[in-house]
Amino acid sequence: MALAATSEGFRTLLKKKNFLRLWLAQLISMTILNASNYALLILIEEQTQSTTLIGLAIISFSLPAILFGAPAGVFIDHMQKRRVLWISNCLRAVATLLFVVSLVLNRGVLLPVYVLTFIVSSIGQFFAPAEGASIPMLVTEDELTPALSLFNVTFMLSQALGFVLFAPIALSVLPTFTVFHIQFDAIIQLYISIAFLYLVCAILILFIPQRSFKPTPDENASLAPPINSETIGALNNLWRELRQGWRFIRTNKQLFRAVLQLSFAGILLLVIGQLATPIVTQLLFLPATAMAFVFAPAGIGLVVGSILMPRIMRVLERSRAIFIGIVMITLVTLLIPTLTILAKFLQPDTWNSNPFLTITVALLMFVSGFALDFVNIPAQTTMQELSPDWIKGRVLSLQLVLYNAFSIPIILFIGGLSDIYGIRRVLYLLAAGQIAFGIWGIYYEHKHPSERIIAENKNAVSLMGNSETENASFH
Repeated sequence: MALAATSEGFRTLLKKKNFLRLWLAQLISMTILNASNYALLILIEEQTQSTTLIGLAIISFSLPAILFGAPAGVFIDHMQKRRVLWISNCLRAVATLLFVVSLVLNRGVLLPVYVLTFIVSSIGQFFAPAEGASIPMLVTEDELTPALSLFNVTFMLSQALGFVLFAPIALSVLPTFTVFHIQFDAIIQLYISIAFLYLVCAILILFIPQRSFKPTPDENASLAPPINSETIGALNNLWRELRQGWRFIRTNKQLFRAVLQLSFAGILLLVIGQLATPIVTQLLFLPATAMAFVFAPAGIGLVVGSILMPRIMRVLERSRAIFIGIVMITLVTLLIPTLTILAKFLQPDTWNSNPFLTITVALLMFVSGFALDFVNIPAQTTMQELSPDWIKGRVLSLQLVLYNAFSIPIILFIGGLSDIYGIRRVLYLLAAGQIAFGIWGIYYEHKHPSERIIAENKNAVSLMGNSETENASFH
């Protein structure tokens, strides 16, 4: 019944042509981004077999959020969202073609790979908050939660499509051929296809009329004016606006907790991406090409959880759902290495080919994906609801900055530990960190009771009450 109701809500949303175009652009762009990341991990694994170097690739994708994420949010609040979206896709197409050129010229050198990954991610710092800020403009207030759920379904579905279907199949079936003494193998052909599909996404955005990107009315604050030749002086006020956005987040305790919880879910996804290859090769002793075995069940779980979460959120309080999700993820993280120990004890010679172990690990990965939705969707919904349009771009960008700032030391730490002490010990340490974060969430909620949150939110808006005067400086 819940599934049918949710599916009906999705169908209603997808009947809106402009929302459909934005959704298709997200589906395609996220799918090819994940396919690109899959090929990148395979490329680095084949040449280095190092978890740390895989982590460096993830860091090169995360670092731009720290350097450019927050300033990008300021730009997004003053720029046309449609223009940002289609230009970002065009630039990512160009960067992907440069990636192809670097592979053709010298495949064995990884530095250009890291640099171009950094460039693609830098472009994405403008795309992601512009897309997030566009969703409420294309739907009604009642449709916001289903819309966010659908975009979350798409985000998780794109991981399954990119990691499990598009990239693995392309790398398996595309033949190698030579043109003008240049060899085009499967990885090069895959990246050429990705560049073309980024252009398709840009065209989809261009088909959405500019008049459709109208901000929702907000009686508490005025919208930031667009950047043009008369308002370019606003860049001098960049840090003031960033401080304003951070003060808005910190003053609203519920929003601050949601930002941290959403960042936690994002970091877990990065860590899974980093550890996927060593889990397959070092823990389960399977070939690296079987990495999709880790992502497929988790991706299915993420999709199923996203579909069911609107109904679940009507039954569970958001904070309780988040804690349940963290507990489930912790149990999965503990059980996977423990199962391999048990399998070796029971069947020393052929333990990794035991179908029972394979099915059990697949089910655990499904549960982990399902559990991540218990954290991601409630936190994302809270953040969207408590972020007015006039500051939404800064809130979304600052969340990305925070998430990436924490992810870089964590990825370096986990990569080094995995290379030195092994993947099993790293998973046990990761489980301890997960449950510690869940306990912190309970403590923070008790420290800031929900009865005070509304009053604190009003105080936050009051503190921002001078935004109209401040924004007037942009005219």
